[in-house]
Amino acid sequence: MTKLAPLPPTDLARRVGVNDPEDPLGSFTTIGRASREIVLDLLPDDWSFDGKRVLDFGCGPGKVLLHFLDEANEAEFYGCDIHAPSIEWLQQQLSPPLHVFVNDESPPLPFEDGRLDLIWAFSVFTHIVDHWSAWLVELRRVLAPGGLLIASFLGRASYERITREPWSEDDFGMNVLGYGQPWDDGGPNVFLAPWWIRAHWGRAFEIVQLRHSERGHGFVLLRKPAAGPSPVPEELERPESEDPRELRSLQHQVRQLRGEVLDLRSALAAPRVQLPLALQKRRRALRPLAERVKRLARLGPARSRRSHAADS
Repeated sequence: MTKLAPLPPTDLARRVGVNDPEDPLGSFTTIGRASREIVLDLLPDDWSFDGKRVLDFGCGPGKVLLHFLDEANEAEFYGCDIHAPSIEWLQQQLSPPLHVFVNDESPPLPFEDGRLDLIWAFSVFTHIVDHWSAWLVELRRVLAPGGLLIASFLGRASYERITREPWSEDDFGMNVLGYGQPWDDGGPNVFLAPWWIRAHWGRAFEIVQLRHSERGHGFVLLRKPAAGPSPVPEELERPESEDPRELRSLQHQVRQLRGEVLDLRSALAAPRVQLPLALQKRRRALRPLAERVKRLARLGPARSRRSHAADS
């Protein structure tokens, strides 16, 4: 970079996740710089930013965008996020050259079909539970034919660190912990197995690379097909009928969510004076989590009955 970019207030930096709470801005800068290197490493060897249109989907206060300001002189760089204060800071400090806006938690985006050449989404699908399929379809819509999407996902390393349980890929698909947790507290955590990404995301995109890191986030490079109809969200959500891992992952998810419900009920039963803030958060999270357990519990037996009927 030819000039030193401004850094956001520490509260905005902490909100998007930092590794060192004692030095949030230093960590913010280090992670952003590493993310830039990941983008450049995943892009094709003949890629050029010249004349391209690029979107950082879920940009926060610019953790990654701050490291692409030189490229923003030769390409159109956009950023969007659901957090208005982060976008307001970017608008005040770095617009131009960046074009940033607040987006809703569900589609659409304010772009015409095929507008963009490259999108990246770091630490976004790691937290989206209810609208993941709609967002993938929407990102596909705004990409030009042959356009690229880079997305991070939580896999083995993150799962074992957060849950302290061993990872068995055949027992995972898309598994969610902390459903209903407020965004200001990090939101829910979404864990994706590589086989599940290939099966479900692969219905909307060509999967060019999939890197399942042993240390942190994994990354997937996707390409929009040059031709063909766009799928609808329900197509991406449909279980693979011949893959037994689909049912095993749902059964595992039900067990996990039952455990979370028990933990939440224990927190609700704790003396109010001991856990006032925790109780407030748990009350908000308990209802949607319990509903999700009920839905998954119904889905598992229903799918098992359908499989049994088909076999007979």
